[in-house]
Amino acid sequence: MCENGRAIINLSVANYLAVGENVQYVHDVPQRIVVVGSGEIETLLVFGAADRIIAAESWYPLEKFLRPEYRALAKDLPIVPYGQINLEYLISLQPDLLIAQQCMFTDKRFVSTTFWNRRGVTTFVPWNTNSPAGRAHRETIESEMRFLYGMGQILHEEARADQMIADVYRTIDEIRARCAHYPKQKALVIEFMGKEIASYDATRLAGDMVTRLGGEIPATAPMIDLETLIAVDPDVLFVVCYGAEDAERVLARIQNDRALNSLKVVKTKRICPLLLEYVYSSEVRTEEALKIIGHALYPEEDGISAPRGF
Repeated sequence: MCENGRAIINLSVANYLAVGENVQYVHDVPQRIVVVGSGEIETLLVFGAADRIIAAESWYPLEKFLRPEYRALAKDLPIVPYGQINLEYLISLQPDLLIAQQCMFTDKRFVSTTFWNRRGVTTFVPWNTNSPAGRAHRETIESEMRFLYGMGQILHEEARADQMIADVYRTIDEIRARCAHYPKQKALVIEFMGKEIASYDATRLAGDMVTRLGGEIPATAPMIDLETLIAVDPDVLFVVCYGAEDAERVLARIQNDRALNSLKVVKTKRICPLLLEYVYSSEVRTEEALKIIGHALYPEEDGISAPRGF
């Protein structure tokens, strides 16, 4: 704490790029919160801030996306249809806190974090929301923990944030200890983006999760081709998806592609769909994401429970 309030360290973002560190000073608990993003909405619900949300925009239907214990809270949220929170509407809401991923801060949406900070609005942006096709900075579990701790500071819920963070590191330690005797598993985390394939290697959050749990993830370019996927031939293939229907579509795409029939994972059925929100700004789902990944890396280990994937 300083004489100007709580110092909140976050990102300065413009044109979908993190352009530096952003230190803001927050005095009181925000009472007029605007939030964009399904995972960000869930994070606020976990922190007990549902009654202070004045507008929420979600990529997914919340009645399906949220974990069961939070679905009842979603019924009373002021949900705005996806894509409908534009600059003029956001200004009219007069928020005191704006939570949104880096992709929202462009000339077509929310301009920049500086635009809002100059108007007295605190902005809080998840660190690990770089463009899937680029690598502006290294994404880590620690950055997710910084996000949780920062939310705890802003909402005066530091104890709750501390417990979440402790649970994440305890899960990492437990999985590594249980599975240290298994052979190292080579993994790839990919996302089909049209005809291109995004690769979430060790510089991305998904890759960091794999390596922190003892897996091996090869360094790749941000975008790879089928030939690279075949050449790596991983022991485990994680595929980023946007829901159960998309997971089925992606699995069928891999299994029906003759060029991929030689992959070990096709024969061993070690293809694991991952909801985007588990590996792209995982926030309050970080512990759950680690358990899903750990279970896929070490399926023989009974001590790792696999939470629902969607």
